[in-house]
Amino acid sequence: MKKIEVIFPPSRIYELRETLAEHMLFEFIVSDVKDISPKNIRVIDYRGVQHMSDEKAAFKLELITSDTQARNLTEALSIALIGYGADSKILITSVHEVATH
Repeated sequence: MKKIEVIFPPSRIYELRETLAEHMLFEFIVSDVKDISPKNIRVIDYRGVQHMSDEKAAFKLELITSDTQARNLTEALSIALIGYGADSKILITSVHEVATH
């Protein structure tokens, strides 16, 4: 089994949900996260005071799938994220055991 984690801009949530539905995956976790990186440095005005920020809003999608489905799903998710290369990441790790209660 594989765990797939996708970090992406919030504007792409609907495209990714459609991609998952096309692959018959309806159980997944989406978290609101912040992408903190020197490449994100920008000046923000807040109540008349300027602040430097290196944070960028992002979502993180997590799901577990079979080894055979992981490759096809990863390719489909990559296509859904075209144009957001630097702002999106797909991480794949092996899962040896899943425990539920």
